[in-house]
Amino acid sequence: MSKDIFTASLSDSFEDKIQREHYGLFPTAVSKVSLPNHADLKKEILDWMSDEDIQLNTDRSVISHNVMAVGPNNKLVQDLPHIAQLLVDAVNWTNDNTLKYDAKFGIQDSYLEIHSAQAIYAPHEHSNCLYSLTYLINYDHTLHSPVKFRRNVQSSHYPVIQLNSKELTPYNMTECTFDMVEGDIIIYPAHITHGYDTNPNDQRITLTANFVPI
Repeated sequence: MSKDIFTASLSDSFEDKIQREHYGLFPTAVSKVSLPNHADLKKEILDWMSDEDIQLNTDRSVISHNVMAVGPNNKLVQDLPHIAQLLVDAVNWTNDNTLKYDAKFGIQDSYLEIHSAQAIYAPHEHSNCLYSLTYLINYDHTLHSPVKFRRNVQSSHYPVIQLNSKELTPYNMTECTFDMVEGDIIIYPAHITHGYDTNPNDQRITLTANFVPI
């Protein structure tokens, strides 16, 4: 039997031996946890919001437009610790089933935000934490923008060369998302690029949080 550099088989006696294969190396796990009691939690969060002030200038203003923070950083999770525990449990479950860091995680910072029509969250990453999440509190997939993830096409030395593709495949997509609904918690490694384009309508309400080992 002839050989070639793509041959990958256990034995030359296999007539249907594998000639060529593709491998998806370094997959990134993005998790989704749906909260069955979201309706009650949503009411509780909206009631909490009614007593809090709008924060017009936050450290996230540099990467967002038409997005308002409600209450100071971390105040909601401090005032409603059972919600904080749900978020912590979701992240620890994600870690136990994906990256499996030898650690448990706690909330470093968190933001309750209202995203207006034409709001934008520029693609960004976090370098001072290991996990991030977005809890979709008031969200309609037909009216609001989903969380989107972007493949990093930069390197520490040179940009990765990009050409037009004949068709989209899992290997050449530069941006992707998946189905998400109100009440979902979307959990992702903090270093993955995330954000969204233009949010079509008002009243997209989310709680985002970043997590560090404790």
